[in-house]
Amino acid sequence: MPNYYAELDGDGKVFAVSELAGVVDSPLMIPITFEQYQDRRLLFTRFVEGKFQGAFARIEADKSSIAATGEDTLSAQIIITDWEGNVQDQYNEVIQVELNGVLQSVKTEKGVAHITVTSDEPGAFVLKTHGLDRNAELKVVVADAG
Repeated sequence: MPNYYAELDGDGKVFAVSELAGVVDSPLMIPITFEQYQDRRLLFTRFVEGKFQGAFARIEADKSSIAATGEDTLSAQIIITDWEGNVQDQYNEVIQVELNGVLQSVKTEKGVAHITVTSDEPGAFVLKTHGLDRNAELKVVVADAG
């Protein structure tokens, strides 16, 4: 019968999951269920006080492109979830967000941060989070308004 484990690094972060033939007794090998073994969201969580924890970002936007008018806007939400995808409504921290290479701090409220983006230069930009257990990014096209 297979045994499923989450493999922890020295900081308690899950870096791999394994299916092994035998039982392993190690503080860096945490027994998990078959369902957890199949759920790749378990990767990059931290094992703290007997539970898998972590702050993960998901970015949602109201559209995928904007016109390069300087007035057309894209509204994005950065949603902080646990490893199972549940919104962390107690999360009210400042997160780091990068927009085309410029890093800025954004405050979350009840697990959500709001960002509005506009541009008068055609091209593409990338909005991404930094410093969370699992970060997210969103590519947006800025179409020539001409």
